Amino acid sequence: MEETLRAMLLGHRRWLTGDRDGQRADLTLKTWRNLDLRNVDLSGAKMTGIQILSCDLTQAKLVDADLFGANLAHTVLVRADCRKADFRGAQMAGTDFTEARLAGADFREGSLLVNFGGTVAPAELRLEPNEPARTMMKRADLKGAKFHQALVRHTDLSGAVMCNADLSEADLSGCLLKDADLRGANLLNCNLTGAQLNRALVAGAQLGGVVFKDANIFGVDFGKAVFDQIDLTDTINVDDSKIAMEMIEATVKDHERWVETSGAEGARADFTDRDLSGCDFSGRNLAGAVFAQAKLRAANFAKAHLSLANFNHADLTGAAFTAVDLKGADLSDAIARRCSFRNADLGQQSAVMPDGSVRQWPTRLNYARLEQADFTGADLEGALMEGATIARAMK
Repeated sequence: MEETLRAMLLGHRRWLTGDRDGQRADLTLKTWRNLDLRNVDLSGAKMTGIQILSCDLTQAKLVDADLFGANLAHTVLVRADCRKADFRGAQMAGTDFTEARLAGADFREGSLLVNFGGTVAPAELRLEPNEPARTMMKRADLKGAKFHQALVRHTDLSGAVMCNADLSEADLSGCLLKDADLRGANLLNCNLTGAQLNRALVAGAQLGGVVFKDANIFGVDFGKAVFDQIDLTDTINVDDSKIAMEMIEATVKDHERWVETSGAEGARADFTDRDLSGCDFSGRNLAGAVFAQAKLRAANFAKAHLSLANFNHADLTGAAFTAVDLKGADLSDAIARRCSFRNADLGQQSAVMPDGSVRQWPTRLNYARLEQADFTGADLEGALMEGATIARAMK
């Protein structure tokens, strides 16, 4: 750590103890990168617009710190004490707040403007490699935290304590809220599209206007939540327990062995009538697997191999088939509303038969419901779509 930084931290420490020689740290618009700052005490520090990139602030103290407009990309704040800190407008791609103390912290939106030679403009944002990345707030203490109208998409809040937090009008789409404590929280008009709320506690929570589309609500008791009406029509209710997931994984592995050995070993996966909504099959080899009449709402098949798979009469609402090999698959009579088929291959599957002839299997989408499905960049050459409903589908 450079000497000027050491001196600043020492002066701030003295300021915290009331020493007349102390001085409050002012780190406005400074840039820190790859620094080891474990256990540092910057409580009450002025850090507006600071860039703290890929630093380690494990168990640091940032109580009442001003981090308005800060960039905390890929920084570790595990078990840090950030109570009542101001994170308004902060960038947190890949930031790890696991088990951090964030009670009363402010995560609302905000824009930092800086004067550049007389021109007022947004502060420069430095980006780290591989951004964006999921923000981690697992088991964090967020009691009374402020998220009104905040954009918190795809954040891992599993096991977080969010009692009495203000999440009104916030966008928490795709967030992991498994086992989260949301008792007494304000979620009025909150967007929880695709969120996983398995076993979350919602007693006393205000749920009016919440969007639960494709959200997994397994084990959630809405009996003591506060709402006039609630729409759970498009929700998912799937057991994600370790035992249930291990059974699915075993079936997939057996199928992959069956494919690799041309049926000599393993067994063909047959998920007929199963509810596998929200499951992650991305990148797996499920060629020829049977998903007939299965519920696969919001399931993830991105980059999977699904040639000749059977999805006949399956419910695929909101499922992701991005860059998937679906050649020769049967999606006839399937419900595929809001599905993403971006860059997917839905062409014909060809195979050389033992007698030397070539047989082709077209992808079948006959009578499938494809409203609002996204086929951008998809190959549909030869696909059968008789009677398919394609209102507002993107091509």
